[in-house]
Amino acid sequence: MENKDKLVESMTILDFSDMKLPMVVVYDHPADYPDAYVARVWEMKGNLPTNTFIKMDTLEKIREDVQSAGFIHCIQRAVEDDPVIVEAWM
Repeated sequence: MENKDKLVESMTILDFSDMKLPMVVVYDHPADYPDAYVARVWEMKGNLPTNTFIKMDTLEKIREDVQSAGFIHCIQRAVEDDPVIVEAWM
């Protein structure tokens, strides 16, 4: 099975204008990318992850990039979320 994930350099280069309710979910070394922190774009209108993400060495770098892309509201993970989820940004 082919991996269709789309790794981008920064969230700031993405155009979110065609999305109804974009959100970014931050993960702490998930199973599919155990070497880094990952931030994946989600379309919350359908509660669906997209294939687009960034990965970086530190949580601080991920947060800086996500905020630079205009996501300013941080939502802490819920108890029932997957343990690798750190937070989400809107």
